[in-house]
Amino acid sequence: MSTITLTAQQLDEKPPVDMSMLSDQDKKELVIADTESVVSGITIDGAEAAFTAARSYHIHAKGVPVLRLPAPPSELVTTVSNLDGSIAYQSTRERRSSGNCVLTDAEGHPSIATQYFFGPGKDPVLRRVDVEDGEDNVIKTVSKWTSRAQKFLLRDGRTFDWEYKKEKGFGGQGTKGTALVLTMNGRRIAALIRNEETRTPGSKSCSAGNGGELVLGQEVGGKEGISEELVIATVLLMLKKEIDRRRTVQFMMIAAAVSG
Repeated sequence: MSTITLTAQQLDEKPPVDMSMLSDQDKKELVIADTESVVSGITIDGAEAAFTAARSYHIHAKGVPVLRLPAPPSELVTTVSNLDGSIAYQSTRERRSSGNCVLTDAEGHPSIATQYFFGPGKDPVLRRVDVEDGEDNVIKTVSKWTSRAQKFLLRDGRTFDWEYKKEKGFGGQGTKGTALVLTMNGRRIAALIRNEETRTPGSKSCSAGNGGELVLGQEVGGKEGISEELVIATVLLMLKKEIDRRRTVQFMMIAAAVSG
């Protein structure tokens, strides 16, 4: 059996949420959510699966493995590339200890800033920065913080949801697998597919926050849909949530080992 030695610096790493704020139920939900994320989801029928893909991008993110010290990810920049490998977008964090980030396009023009929090009553907030400032530019999250699914609320009252769904075609070579699926008004408009064919090299199926192929439907960017930038910013937020759930569970495991 291998032994993990913790340095003073590693022990001083702060968890993504104050551990004293976690109730026993919160801890249970986080463990379940971390265990089920990426590899399991709700199986859906063929009617809901109807989806016309218009374009695809690759999100490059290795994610966080299960057996790892709970330090924050070292990468400050997450790249979203076109299928030919050219850069389409980049999301840049302020610093390693912060989840706040700004999404920019290939020319470096900022579009959406995300103010990230993790914990009860601290829902992340997204704001468009490529248009005139105002409350209409704010996109709020309205889901329970321990939930695997996430609901986003637009100022015009519309909502859209990222959820984990399992179906045939999401796995490698057309097999059944789980993907992060975006729906608006019950209609699918995007999906992040992560399998052995699309997953970011160097990551595994159990890696929290790993990237893959982001497939966008025809509604994205249309008059009745939501912008491409917003889809990308929100799916990156979902990956950030995966990582923070994983880190919190890792801190819980260390705390239990130390106290035991």
